[in-house]
Amino acid sequence: MEMSVTSEQETSFRELKIAIWLYFLLWIFEGALRKWILPSLATPLLIVRDPIAIYIIIRALYLGVKFVNGYIVLALLSTVFSLAITLTFGHANLFVALYGARIMLFHFTLIFIIGAVFSKKDVVALGRALLMINLLMTVIVYFQFSSPQSAFINIGLGGEGSAGFAGALGYSRPPGTFSFTSGLTVFYAFVSVFVFYFWLSKDRISKPLLIASSISLVIALPLTISRGAVVAVAIVGLFAIIASITSVRMVFKLVVVSVIFSVSIVLLQEYSSIFSLGANVFMERVESANQQSAGGGLTDSIFLRMLNDFLGPIADLLNQPLFVGNLGMGTNAGAQMLSGKVSFLISENEFGRLGGEQGIIFGGLLIIVRIVLGANIAIQSFRLPKEKKLLPFALCGTACVALVQGQWAQPTVLGYGVLVTGLVLACLKEDRVSEIY
Repeated sequence: MEMSVTSEQETSFRELKIAIWLYFLLWIFEGALRKWILPSLATPLLIVRDPIAIYIIIRALYLGVKFVNGYIVLALLSTVFSLAITLTFGHANLFVALYGARIMLFHFTLIFIIGAVFSKKDVVALGRALLMINLLMTVIVYFQFSSPQSAFINIGLGGEGSAGFAGALGYSRPPGTFSFTSGLTVFYAFVSVFVFYFWLSKDRISKPLLIASSISLVIALPLTISRGAVVAVAIVGLFAIIASITSVRMVFKLVVVSVIFSVSIVLLQEYSSIFSLGANVFMERVESANQQSAGGGLTDSIFLRMLNDFLGPIADLLNQPLFVGNLGMGTNAGAQMLSGKVSFLISENEFGRLGGEQGIIFGGLLIIVRIVLGANIAIQSFRLPKEKKLLPFALCGTACVALVQGQWAQPTVLGYGVLVTGLVLACLKEDRVSEIY
């Protein structure tokens, strides 16, 4: 199925694009609504993007957008059967089951609508917006890092408690505008895609904005006290470098950009007290985590954990029954509805959650769907002509991780996986590559 778009369709798709932009903005500011603006509505705002996703699907069907494919059909069948099993033989809680079912029924489907409706021009426009939002986000992170947990900017969901998570040296990991620090981790991975892209591509962008956003990214990473954020940005950078090594000129450009970033880090470490403090706190966090996990360096504590999170649940899947009626129980919201407290009733790991909720057959099928889709978009992006490879392949540096290991039980991480994967498909469609469906 080829997802080419005519000029007439481009006009009719305008309202769909507006809705996708609204989904994107709500992804970033949902936590701000739940913490600062409408704390009394923190619980219902947990699914604030769901009506937008449903509207986009219905409107796309009405407009004849060609987005239905094998991935969607398999996800739909697996989820519907699991829903029936859950309501008949499982926990039988309709609200919990529907909360779990919406992940693949609505949000997963949205990936392919974004790919069908957005053009590469739209992807680049969203990237420019991200660079601007990054400036605001880093200011918020700075104040969250440097303020006590009792300060308003660090208030938790519903206007209660603290939103910060354990860090090091008495400092907590800030969540930015998101509900949890995991949202900030994927946000900076998202931002880094377009920082690398605009430095290495010929697309026009305001140089002051690019420089300011790049410096903001460098400053923010240690302030997040998040090893995951640093590794995620490093992976994106690696993918961008691989896609950029196409000529001697690009190698020279890579060297120049690397020198600029290195000099910036040295200067910030020397002359910025907040950056130096953040770096010290971050390194203490890494050292503390290494001692707890009996690992070696940063790569041991992160990459080995990622490998274990990937292979462990696949092995555990074989110990699951063929069919399980626990749909939605693996989410924190579902667990709270069932047990009255926020906890992981099944597994914190995504593949473990899928297997524990839906069993070997349907849970395993969804695992395969996500792995195959991730591998497919990475291969298709890498096969693009060298002048068109950079953006989709850099996006794959984070999209594939979000697809394969993203904790979709958490709404923010789910929204991120939907957005970045959809943008990869939009870039692939734009360049008229072979079918990926």
